[in-house]
Amino acid sequence: MRTARILSALLLGVLTLTACGDSDESSAGGEKATGEPIVVGGQAPSKGAAAFPQSEDGLKAGEWYVNNVLGGVDGRPLEVDVCQGDGSPETAINCANGFASSGVPLVLDAYDLSIGGAVPILGDAKIPIIGTLAGTPVPDAAPYGNAFYFSGPTALSALGSMTVLEKLGKEDLALGVTDAPSTHAYVDTLMKPIAEALGMNLDASYISSTGANFNVVAATQLSGDPDVTGIMALPEDGCTSLFQALRQQGYDGTIFAGSCSQFIEQMGADAAGAVVQPRLWVPLTYDNAPADVQEDLDAFSSSMEEIGKGDQLSARSLYSFALVVNLVNVLETIDGEITPDTVRTAMQSLVDFPTFAGPEVTCDGEQWPGLPSSCSREAIFFEVQDDGTLAPVDEDEIWTELDPSVIPSA
Repeated sequence: MRTARILSALLLGVLTLTACGDSDESSAGGEKATGEPIVVGGQAPSKGAAAFPQSEDGLKAGEWYVNNVLGGVDGRPLEVDVCQGDGSPETAINCANGFASSGVPLVLDAYDLSIGGAVPILGDAKIPIIGTLAGTPVPDAAPYGNAFYFSGPTALSALGSMTVLEKLGKEDLALGVTDAPSTHAYVDTLMKPIAEALGMNLDASYISSTGANFNVVAATQLSGDPDVTGIMALPEDGCTSLFQALRQQGYDGTIFAGSCSQFIEQMGADAAGAVVQPRLWVPLTYDNAPADVQEDLDAFSSSMEEIGKGDQLSARSLYSFALVVNLVNVLETIDGEITPDTVRTAMQSLVDFPTFAGPEVTCDGEQWPGLPSSCSREAIFFEVQDDGTLAPVDEDEIWTELDPSVIPSA
C-alpha cells in the first residue's frame, strides 16, 4: 500500500515533466489536495531545555508531502495542529485539554517525553494517541485502543540492545548512562536482568550530566577488558565525547552507540565498527537499503528540503515524517467519517501493515506482554562503515524479532 502510493506519486512526477500543469498539480509533481482539511492533533517536544524541534519539523514535512505529493487523504488536505511541548506535564495537560475541546479525531505523539501527562485526559475523551515510539512508558501501558505505537514500546530499546550484543557473541559489557535516580532503577530492574538472562554481564558506568570527565569514564570502562563499550543512553554530545575518549585510549573494539548518530560525522574513520539501534531505516543507511526504502528516504529528504529543513535529516524528524505518512495510509482505509472511534477501529484492524521505512506491523494489542499499545516487537541494527554509512548488522535477518519473555515480569 505504502510503496504503491509512493510509486504512483513518483510516476505522476515523471508524467508532469512532459505535460502542462494545472491547478490540481503541485510544483513537486504530485497531486495537490483540495477541499476542507482533516485536522488532527500533534504534540511535539519543541520548547524547553530538552527541546527537539526536529520532531515538529518532521510533522510539517510529512504534512507537506501528504498534501502536495500524495494528494491528501482521499483528496482532502491533512492539517496537523501542533501543540508545542516543553517537557513539563503541565504543558502536556494543557495540550490534551485543548485537543479534547477542539474534538480532533486523534493526536500524533512526535516522541514527546512529557506525553504521559496527556494520556489520562485523552483517554477520558476517547481520543487515540498514535506515534512511532513513545518517550515514556506511560502510554505504552495505556488500555488497548487508547494508544498505538508503530515501532513498539520504550522497552524495545533495552531488549534490542542486549539482543544484538548477544547475537554478536559479546559476554562482558561496559556501558554508560546518564546518572539519575531513574537510570539506576532502569539499569538494576531492566538492563542487568535482561543481560543476565541472555548470558552476559553488564557493568554500568553512571555519567554526570554536567562536567563529566570522559577520559576517566573511558578508562573505567576499559579497566575490566570488556567485549564491548559504549552507552545505554546519553545525549549526543556525551556519546561523541565518550567514544572519542575510548578510541584515544587505544580501544578498537565494538562500541554500542544506541540511538546516537552525530558522532559518525564528527569522528570520521574512528566511528567505524560502532553499532547503532534506530527504530527505522535512517538516511545514513541509504546506500545499503532496499529500493523501496530508498524511495521512502528520498521522499523524506525532498520534503524536508521543501519546508526549508534540508539540514535537519535526523532520526527524530524521520520518525515524525514516517508517522504522518503511516497515519494517512491508515485513514484511507476508513469508509465514512473520520472520528476517534473509526480511527481506533482502523488501527486495531492493522495486520501485517507495511510502514514507512519500517517493518510490517500488527496492532492487535498482543505484540508485547502487558503493553497493548505496541504494534511491533521487531528491532533493526546497523554497523558504521569505513565511509560513514550504515549497513545492517545481519544482512540475512534485517528485522530481528525480539523475545519479551526475557524481560523481568514480562
